[in-house]
Order: sequence, then C-alpha cells, then structure tokens
Amino acid sequence: MNLLLVIGGLALLVAGGEVLIRGSVGLAERFGLSRALIGVLLLGFGTSMPEFVATFGAAAKDADDIAFGNVLGSNIANILMILGLSALILPIATQMRDVRRDAAFVLFSSAGCLTWIVMGGIPGWGATALVLAFLTYLALSIRADLALPAEPPDAAQPSRALIVDVAMVLIGIALLVLGAEGLIRGASAIARSFGISEALIGITVVGIGTSLPEATASILASIKRENTLAFANIVGSNIFNGLAILGVTGLVFPLSFDVSAAGFSLIDGLVLMGATLMMFVFAVTHRKVVRWEAALMLTGYIVYLGWLISRAI
Repeated sequence: MNLLLVIGGLALLVAGGEVLIRGSVGLAERFGLSRALIGVLLLGFGTSMPEFVATFGAAAKDADDIAFGNVLGSNIANILMILGLSALILPIATQMRDVRRDAAFVLFSSAGCLTWIVMGGIPGWGATALVLAFLTYLALSIRADLALPAEPPDAAQPSRALIVDVAMVLIGIALLVLGAEGLIRGASAIARSFGISEALIGITVVGIGTSLPEATASILASIKRENTLAFANIVGSNIFNGLAILGVTGLVFPLSFDVSAAGFSLIDGLVLMGATLMMFVFAVTHRKVVRWEAALMLTGYIVYLGWLISRAI
C-alpha cells in the first residue's frame, strides 16, 4: 500500500506539473508576456511546484528531514542526473549574458544548503535571507527579460478559451497537492518500516521523484534541440528550490533536522557545491556542456547514490 502511495504520488506530481505549466504558459501568452519572461517566471517555477508542495507539506507534518532532503536531493539530481542526461543526448549551449548572474545565485543557494547542514536547521534569519535573495533574483531576471525585443505570438499555436487555461492551472495545483500528500505518507512509512532514515528517503526517493518534471522538460528540450532552454530550466529550478522553497517553508515552519550517520552529512552539502561548481565551469569553458562532461556528471551521481545506499545498509 505504501509503495502504491509513492508511485501514485509521483505520477500525480508529474501530471500536475505538466498541466500547471501548460495552463500557466497559456495565460501568460494571452496577456502578452514575452516568451523569455514566461521561461523565467513559469517554466522554472512550474517544474519546481512538486518540490514546493512536497517540502511545505512535509514540514507541516513535522517531517523536516524529508522536507530538507527533498530540496537537497532534487538539486543534486537536477545537475548531475538531469543535466547529465540532457547533455549526453545533445551538448547543451549556455547564454553567457545570463550565466554569471545565475551562477552567483545558484552558488549562494548551494552554499546555503551546506550551511544549514552544518547548523542542523534553518534559523529565522536564514529563511529571511533566502527569500530576499530570491526576490532580488526575480527582479533582476524580470528587468533583463523585459529589455529583450518582444516576440510575436505563435500563429500556429491554437488558442484556448480563458476558462480552459484557468481550469488547467487549478487542476494542476490540485494534482500536485494530492501527489505530494501520497508521496510523503508512503515514503515516510517505507523509511520507518525498513529502518531507513527519513533524511535518506528525502534525498533519494522524494528528491528524485519531485525532479521528474524538470527531467521531462529538460530532456524533451534537448531532444527537440532547444538545448539552451534545458540549461535554463535546471538553473532556474535550483534557484527556486534552494531560495524560494526553503525560504518560504522556513519562515512558516522553522526547520531542524538530523545531522548524523543516519541523517544528513557534510558530504551531501559538499556534493551539491561540487556539482554546482562543475556545472558552471563546464558552461563557461566551452560555452556549452559537452558529452564527456555529461558522462562525468552521471558517473558522479551513480557514485553518490552508491554512497547513500552504503549509509542505509
């Protein structure tokens, strides 16, 4: 039964994220927002909605280890697994105009996760700093995107009625809430029955599961040769996860979690920092992430998962 809750929860999260993105993009285009602005505000946020719902819901149920592990595991999976797979399909180009700004905020987010592991939780001042950093990033992104030339609407794109777009947004949110509830309940029960810590379940099952919308968006973008979009999706998602999601959750539900052999380790935070640095070094040196670099990322993720399993045994 618990396994069914996890599988069903993951399926609802993926479906809800997809429906929410489609409805949100439809509303944005209807009101004349640029495609660049849609990408910043809706694609990154839309694919991060499962992480937000799962993290906030877990914190509300006092499952702080799952809440934090979800963000930590999702951000690691986004870089090493999803970006690695996408770049393995097709080398991913990066836009140098934005990469320096994005690197600063992603590194701040990753350094924050390492700091919270050292502290064993997120204090009020830390959550406030995360929210302020996110609002700053949002303002800078909007200003930069509004300076771009306006893009004409896609004449080939069939228009939907306004009520359809609104319904898709509401249905997407409902599916995300239901999916997160099932995933959290099932994962928590499985962790307890096998004696596995909720921290490790959060990093692996929940973290990877809530990253599925990012995986879908980035891999499909790479297959369709929209590979710049794939990189932007990963970067935007990690910023939303590490700044907005942890910040908002920490303001409402102060987070404290287990830092021990059975919980989180400094190695988890260092893996995220190392993955973040690797991603931007690769992006800057070649102005793209090439296949051998993608293979290195995937290898690193497999090694990390092996280490996580060894901790659980």
